[in-house]
Amino acid sequence: MLKLKEVILSITNRCNFHCKMCDIPSLKTEELSTVELKKIIKDASGLGVQTIVFSGGEPLIRQDIYDLIAFTKSNKMSACLTSNGSLIDETAALRLSKSGVNVVNISIEGSKNIHDALRGVSSYDLAVNGLVNLRKHRIESTIAATVSKYNFESISSIIGIAREFGATTVRFQPFSDIFLTNKARSKDFFINNENLNVATQVIEEIIKLSGENKIATNPESYLRNIPFYLCTGKVKFQGACNALSYSCPVNSTGNVFPCWNKTDSNQCIGSLRESNLSELWFSEKREGIIKSIINEGCAGCMMSCYDEVFDKSNLKDFMAKKIANVSRKDKKKLFNKFLNRASQSVKGELTRLKFSLRFYKSYKGSFLGVIKRRIKAIFHFKKPVDNKNRFGLVMSEIDMAKKRLNKEINRYK
Repeated sequence: MLKLKEVILSITNRCNFHCKMCDIPSLKTEELSTVELKKIIKDASGLGVQTIVFSGGEPLIRQDIYDLIAFTKSNKMSACLTSNGSLIDETAALRLSKSGVNVVNISIEGSKNIHDALRGVSSYDLAVNGLVNLRKHRIESTIAATVSKYNFESISSIIGIAREFGATTVRFQPFSDIFLTNKARSKDFFINNENLNVATQVIEEIIKLSGENKIATNPESYLRNIPFYLCTGKVKFQGACNALSYSCPVNSTGNVFPCWNKTDSNQCIGSLRESNLSELWFSEKREGIIKSIINEGCAGCMMSCYDEVFDKSNLKDFMAKKIANVSRKDKKKLFNKFLNRASQSVKGELTRLKFSLRFYKSYKGSFLGVIKRRIKAIFHFKKPVDNKNRFGLVMSEIDMAKKRLNKEINRYK
């Protein structure tokens, strides 16, 4: 079934920084041309995609980035840009505004001293100046922070930075070795078990401050998994991740992968220099790779772009286990306890939605618009199928669109 929501285009490996936790700039690769990228964007629009994310490297190094964003908007999709912020002077911010970019994500790792130690001298001042220029031109900004042993004790200060400079959201992500060419360096970024309690306290402080300052952030269950992950390199909570069905990562050479955590050469679905996005998305090879991942089981990851999997509730299973171990007279008391907990959870969720709704709309785009594009894509998709199968595809897609629409409407009532 057609579920693709976002295409993440890493349009360059080039970067004007050489950050401690990233070796991407050392990968000298050929890049897709403007024409090739526009072809991908056009094809994505035909598939009903909601959002194009431009990442790198540093995407602002490419002078065609403004044209690519404007082209994305002209094809009725939201455009998100991830950047280190250093190149966003007033001129760049004005050009971004004119291009129609929906949201710009700036990397900030903590205070000036910590940030500069990880990303380079004066990099903090440049990033903050980028936030100032974005706010001046009324462009929504968010902050991304990589959590490691170098900054885990002080990352709660980033919430204050977001409030001071007008960022609506802070997304935390623990260090991942997928950005390193030398995996042996990974051990330098993890913390010892002795620091687990400190890291846990910092996460609780972040949850508290994000609510007080009305700054949206990752799901609480995701945040609370960060300390354990930084100690062990393993994901404690493993939910049913549906990133394989809604997200499509494309690297700088045009290769398509199942997700950013599955980028081995044997998991490459194909090249967009040789095939259309729609051809690869519906290909038997992609279907086979995804089935293989599902059958073998995924160990899970802490990539923040897939953090919504941690927002799944396991309350039903938890309650069933608890109820099985209590006497009849205590079940009513236990039920009331869970009812009260659920009530508080709903109130907290409504508050969180209030803070993040504006970010959701700008990043994901209009849901009704997505439905229209998906239904349009059904009737314009060029994949050769016989009439019987095509009719079944159309009916299943319309049914799915109705269900998703009802679900989304109920969610925001």
